[in-house]
Amino acid sequence: MSAPPVPGVSGAGRDVRFYWWGQTASAFGTSLSAIALPVVALTDLNATAGDIGVLGAAATLPGILLGLPAGALADKITRPRRAMLLLDTASALALAALALGVAHQVASLAWLVVLGAVQGFIAVLLGSLYLLHLRHLVGTQALGPARARLQAGQYGAALVGRVAAGPVIALAGSAAALAVDAGSYLISALALLAMRAPDRTPHRPGPAEPITLRTAAAGLTFFARHPFHRALLVFITVPAAALTGSQTLTGPFLLRTVHLPVGVYGLAFVLSGVMGLAGSAVAARLLRPGSDPRTVTLACFAAALPSSLLLPLAGGPLPVAVALAALGLGLPIFFGAIANVALGAVLAADIAEQAMGRATAALQMIVSTTTMLGALAAGALGDHVGVRPALWLLGTCALAAVALAGPPALRAARTLNPTPSAATTTAPPPAGAHPDPDRPGERRDNAAPGHRPPLGP
Repeated sequence: MSAPPVPGVSGAGRDVRFYWWGQTASAFGTSLSAIALPVVALTDLNATAGDIGVLGAAATLPGILLGLPAGALADKITRPRRAMLLLDTASALALAALALGVAHQVASLAWLVVLGAVQGFIAVLLGSLYLLHLRHLVGTQALGPARARLQAGQYGAALVGRVAAGPVIALAGSAAALAVDAGSYLISALALLAMRAPDRTPHRPGPAEPITLRTAAAGLTFFARHPFHRALLVFITVPAAALTGSQTLTGPFLLRTVHLPVGVYGLAFVLSGVMGLAGSAVAARLLRPGSDPRTVTLACFAAALPSSLLLPLAGGPLPVAVALAALGLGLPIFFGAIANVALGAVLAADIAEQAMGRATAALQMIVSTTTMLGALAAGALGDHVGVRPALWLLGTCALAAVALAGPPALRAARTLNPTPSAATTTAPPPAGAHPDPDRPGERRDNAAPGHRPPLGP
């Protein structure tokens, strides 16, 4: 597997390739541990569906409690690559400690909760820095295609990891899978270390603003100002909560309700990698000049929900059960991969650089809250009404909510200027063109047609 070229970023090609390799290695390790952790919890520690819900919630709680200050901190980090390197190293150490605990049979559910919390906090900071770092490497105009190619590598690695997960766990044990994930984070850290581009954000004029509750919460105002961005939150959070709930119940459903053998369990996730690759390839084509990333984002987040309802249909003969489970897991990944790239293009165009960390952290905090609720609700529903009925309830309720929010969201999107990937020109604005902070994204008489002024809190 080789890193594909990214159009328009030849000057940063070497660094982008290193970034691709680091992200791809990390995705391979993460796919192993994503399958190994439920196996450890269910087979070694006798966890219930409710316990699995608590484990899922533990990973999202740091994003809720610390997301806003982490975003404000990310906006003040002048060397984002070095910060990401340190965070990758911390993840490697945390996973290595858990692998040792599992290997020596001293790990408990509390260990898994602690790991989830540590990884959740690290994910908040990494998520706040990711788009900022990538935009510095490739520029705003090339961010969509670059992210699509990075994402394609991640999904390809995840596909290989899912194929290998079952045999690795069966032959070497869950501890070995966790150790591989720890090593993959070290590879990602080394890839960041090998980059040559300057690791400094542009100088921001004016005195440094202290981190206060007001500045930390400023990212929330971006999503509250315009009707489209408010509607966008519905399309992001509702599917995220429902699909997180489904993922929470996937292990108990396939291992205990459908009775898939552990060695076959990983095969149900193989199609997810293929679908992720396909979705990333489709996204790169959809987000060419003349496209509308906002409509693509809404449509694909919505389409992920009905396709997830194939999962609770799984049952019967083993090949049929695996096929239905694979489709129910893979199709949401396909649509989610497209939506993820399109969303990145929308955010990169709509958020000013000096507010990127706070806005993305605010989004992560909101998503973390809803996904934690989704994980807890799924665990509670699984314990009280059964795992299969819980999957049906999660999917159908979320689908109804998104269907109601769809028409207002599309109407609101028409009031915004085109994003750069949809614009026919990228000429700079004339002198005196400024975004109106009270009416973000709407057309102004002094803005050049096709130009999208940066938005931010």
